[in-house]
Amino acid sequence: MQDSRTPTKSKSRSSQSISISPTRSTPLRRPRSSSSSSMSMSTTTTNNNNNNNNNRGMLPTLRANSRLLFSIRGKSILYMSLSLAIHLAGYELSRASVMALFTSDRLGFGKSDDNSSASGASGGGGGALSALPMAVGCVSPFSIGLLWFYGKTLHSGGPCYALRIHTWICAAMQIMSGWILISLDNYLNLTASSTSIEATATTTTTSPTSPGFYMNAHHCSQSLLFLLFVFQNSYVQLLYNQHWAFLSSILTPDEGSTFFAPIAGLGSIGSTVAAGLVSILISKIGLIGLLYAAGASYIVSATLADWAFGLARRGGFEPIGGGVDGIGKGNNPRMQSTTTSASSTTTATSASSTSSTTQNRSEVNSECSPISYCSSNNNKGKNSIFQQAYLLFQRVPVLGALFIEVIVSQCLSSLVNFIYLFTLKSTITDDALRAGWSGNFYAWINGVSGFLQFFAIPILLRHWEAHRIWLFMPTLMLCCTSYTFATYRTTGLAGASASFFAIKTMEYSLRGAANEMLYVSLDYESRYLGKKVISLIAGKFGKSVMAVALSLVMVLYGEEKEIMWYLLATATVFTFLWLFASMSLHTLIEASKK
Repeated sequence: MQDSRTPTKSKSRSSQSISISPTRSTPLRRPRSSSSSSMSMSTTTTNNNNNNNNNRGMLPTLRANSRLLFSIRGKSILYMSLSLAIHLAGYELSRASVMALFTSDRLGFGKSDDNSSASGASGGGGGALSALPMAVGCVSPFSIGLLWFYGKTLHSGGPCYALRIHTWICAAMQIMSGWILISLDNYLNLTASSTSIEATATTTTTSPTSPGFYMNAHHCSQSLLFLLFVFQNSYVQLLYNQHWAFLSSILTPDEGSTFFAPIAGLGSIGSTVAAGLVSILISKIGLIGLLYAAGASYIVSATLADWAFGLARRGGFEPIGGGVDGIGKGNNPRMQSTTTSASSTTTATSASSTSSTTQNRSEVNSECSPISYCSSNNNKGKNSIFQQAYLLFQRVPVLGALFIEVIVSQCLSSLVNFIYLFTLKSTITDDALRAGWSGNFYAWINGVSGFLQFFAIPILLRHWEAHRIWLFMPTLMLCCTSYTFATYRTTGLAGASASFFAIKTMEYSLRGAANEMLYVSLDYESRYLGKKVISLIAGKFGKSVMAVALSLVMVLYGEEKEIMWYLLATATVFTFLWLFASMSLHTLIEASKK
């Protein structure tokens, strides 16, 4: 029998094997005194093993991803991805309608009233732009109540029940608000056309066409739009994150690195199409009619989400939580070992199952409902959702750093958004034209975000670690805010739009990818409770803090032109703060990987 260490056998093992003299026929012996030769052999062998492992792992991974697309789990992912895309499309329709109506003269907080116009001219008040920060400031306390209500629904029925209930509530709010606003708008049109100044001067205050009734109807529409704005901005992140929580629960980290970006890109396509249709839909059904379209979109989204959960329930991988068996009774892919090679044969299932159970024991014990409690930790259920969040942040320091980073970044986002609206309102005064321009602008934002999610981000993640994105975003934003600050007197709407375009594009694409790549590596409690607290509390708190400051500024100084310098200088300062917070988060993520 030929010696296994002879050159002939070594050559047959690999084309990159160690070079050996063909004239040597004695068995190979490891040199005892030549350390350089030993190190060279060791390095070459290590490189060969790495290359072989990469080559062996790529093809089975592609095969596994192909099988996923045609499996029941793939169908469930597809339905939830479509639900997410339609939900974002409905939000774009609702956002365009609410923002245009909120700043309108007839139904919203425009300057058509005598008092408001006088105060705006004298430098106080600020009309619609004064009411807008106040509405944003109310989003945070409303989100706290919404988080409590979400906790109740999640505790009573699980993620499927919570997503269904909250989506239907959102749809009902859009449809009912549209019906009420149409009634008020018809009444205001009737009053304006059937009475004149001379006639109303002699009309009693109890007449339906009197100025008093007109002002009451106007105040009712303002109150409803204020509530609808707060409601919309509170619910959008809740529903969005519930979709992503489902997807990150049934996809493994390896699958997530492949499918998260296309799924987010599909959402961008839905947003882009809806935003691009705003101008066409306004000419057909009007601004208020967009609310009906948004409500119908939410209903379709809820139906698709129910189908996704139904397939997950049938396949045994529904992310239900709440027990020592983990989610999906052990069939969930996240409960399977991620270190087992994709090319393992069925003959090794016994050993890999034992290894998987041991390796994921900590995750099994932590895969509990964030609101309910595990049977092995009954006292957890006695804590409130905020106490649970505090304990969670102590256990997972990365979430605490992400909480701070989100607060600072959302402060900057709210400020940049206000600067954009401030410039847009003063540049385009017609409500319909402003809504159409804003819709087309958001279509470009969503289109670029979709391109990044489909093409740029997957390529980027192959050569760049995901946590590097946290440093890239504030660095790019610092360039934009500095440029706008230096050229705002000449660029006008273009300069303000550029900064807003940059931060929104990053929020829709880069931040989403970085968030999901971070959450997918965490346990169930971090993915559901941690994500909800960060999105609803940190995100809305940051916006609310900035909104309160902007409200005070608008009340004290109004819409004076020179105030833009101070707003842009503040935006530059907050960009630096965002960079520091991102550096801290990046350091913790790197430390956790070691």
